[in-house]
Amino acid sequence: MSAGHDHRSESCLELFERLSEYLDGELPPALCAEIEAHMAGCEPCVRFLRSLRNTVAQVGAVPSASMPDEWKRECVEAFEKRFRDRGRQPV
Repeated sequence: MSAGHDHRSESCLELFERLSEYLDGELPPALCAEIEAHMAGCEPCVRFLRSLRNTVAQVGAVPSASMPDEWKRECVEAFEKRFRDRGRQPV
C-alpha cells in the first residue's frame, strides 16, 4: 500500500460495492483489471476481498434447504453494508 493511501477513500468504497459482482464474474474485463490494479496497492481491500470470499464459501456450504436463497442474499448484502458503513467511520 502506498504512503498516504486512505483505505476509506471513494475508490475503496466503490470497489467494496462491486466485489460481489467481481467474485461472481459479472463485470467486464476492463473493470476487473481496474479492481485488480487497485488491490495491487491496497492491502485493506485485499483483506476485505479475502473476507468476502470466505463468507461466500461459508454461506455456499450451508445446505440450501436450511437457508433460503433470500436469506443468503440478505446476509451478503448486510455484510457488504457493514463494511461500507465501517469504512466511512472516523478512525
